[in-house]
Amino acid sequence: MVIRLPGGKRGASKLGCLVTLVLFTGTLYYGTGVGRIYWRYYALLDTMETEARFASTRSDQAIQRNILDKIDEIGVPVEAKRLAIRRVGPPYRIIIRTEYREFLVLPFQQSRYLTLRPTVESRF
Repeated sequence: MVIRLPGGKRGASKLGCLVTLVLFTGTLYYGTGVGRIYWRYYALLDTMETEARFASTRSDQAIQRNILDKIDEIGVPVEAKRLAIRRVGPPYRIIIRTEYREFLVLPFQQSRYLTLRPTVESRF
C-alpha cells in the first residue's frame, strides 16, 4: 500500500535544484574564460604546425609573417610575437617556439597568469 505524504512533493527539492543551477552557472562563467585562453593557444599551435609542415618551401620570414598575422587575428598577447624559428640538420628539422602569459580571473577575486609555451618541431 502506498501512503501519500502531505504536500505531494514526492522527494523534489527546490534547494537542490537551486544549488545545481548555481554550480552550473559558475562553471559556465569561469569555464568560458579558461576555454577562450586554450582556444587561442590551440589556434596558434595549429598555425605553427601548418607552417612547420611547409617549411621546406617557405623562408623563415614568410613563416614568421604568417604566424604573426594569426597572432594579431586571434588576439594572443603581444609578447607571443617573440618567435624563435630554428632550422637544424641533417636530418633537417624546423623548431618554432614562443612563450606568452595570459591573465585568468578565478572565483572569489583570485587571479593568476598562465604561462603558455607553444612549441612545434617538424622534419622536412
